[in-house]
Amino acid sequence: MRFVRTLQPLCLVPAIAFALAVGALFAQDEAPRIVDPKASGIDLLPGVLGPGDRQAVATTDNAGQPVIGRIHARVGEGAVVLLPDGQLVGRSSDGFLPTDRPFVPVEKDVLARRLAVEFAGFKTKQTNHYVYVFDTSDEFALTASRILETMLSGVKAYGESQRIEVAEPEVPLVVVMFRTEEEFQKHSRFPDGVVAYYHTLSNRVYMYEQSRLAKVRPNLAIQQAIATIAHEGAHQILHNIGVQQRLSVWPMWLSEGLAEYFAPTSTGARLRWKGAGQVNDLRMFELEQYLHSRAADEPDGRTIEETVMAERLSSTGYASAWAMTHYLAKHRRTEFNQ
Repeated sequence: MRFVRTLQPLCLVPAIAFALAVGALFAQDEAPRIVDPKASGIDLLPGVLGPGDRQAVATTDNAGQPVIGRIHARVGEGAVVLLPDGQLVGRSSDGFLPTDRPFVPVEKDVLARRLAVEFAGFKTKQTNHYVYVFDTSDEFALTASRILETMLSGVKAYGESQRIEVAEPEVPLVVVMFRTEEEFQKHSRFPDGVVAYYHTLSNRVYMYEQSRLAKVRPNLAIQQAIATIAHEGAHQILHNIGVQQRLSVWPMWLSEGLAEYFAPTSTGARLRWKGAGQVNDLRMFELEQYLHSRAADEPDGRTIEETVMAERLSSTGYASAWAMTHYLAKHRRTEFNQ
């Protein structure tokens, strides 16, 4: 069971009630939806949900400094505001004012300096689209940056080839890498086995390098580490190139299946991203083990049904979600892309 749990990444999505409401924001002929943002960690009173219309607003950042943000969604008289560093925050009606000044994302070097203060003693590194803050080994940071930067351009190119509307990330993407599980858990407490997560409010990926699995099965630990980097990176990428909207929620099997579809990696001569739609070796291995264990059973469709209906996925559920996504993208491409 430990093996299964350690193969489970985590996309940290806000409370279902708010996320479902945001996801249905533009549904036709719907009655006004009352949402409670506090359940999602957003400091706003409950109110009617409405579109933000990309309205630029004068507000303050989390340090109290004046900035120009943009309304992501309205909640009653308040709003969920996108800050220049990519974070989503709640602002009451007296916390923002419409402005004609443009929303301008923060520069990477400015963001790197802020992160160096927030994570004292950590190194920072910048690439084309990312700012990394880490106290891991340089080798781990280099591998992560190489995989993620390659993935972003590759996923974007895949979307363009499939005529799916995509765009360059509007804000720098932040990845925080801790050296140990203990440091990771001190920052955000999660159940044992969670090795990384994408946090949709901060728009950051958090992970750690040294796992307990590495002491027992080092080769598997390496496989898991780079697979998790790619999986959580895929969530972050898809939410920043226009495929998925932050705070909306898709069916769990599809959201996680997409991340697995875009995240296959290789541990051959070079740790690398294999490319969108390639076989995901870890998930294929798990499916083979699962099917072998049920070889005597007649197919009854329950695996598919349970995966599609699940609000949370087991490790086998992730493998099943990947398999369904891979099948649909390959054999039902037009309908799936739509």
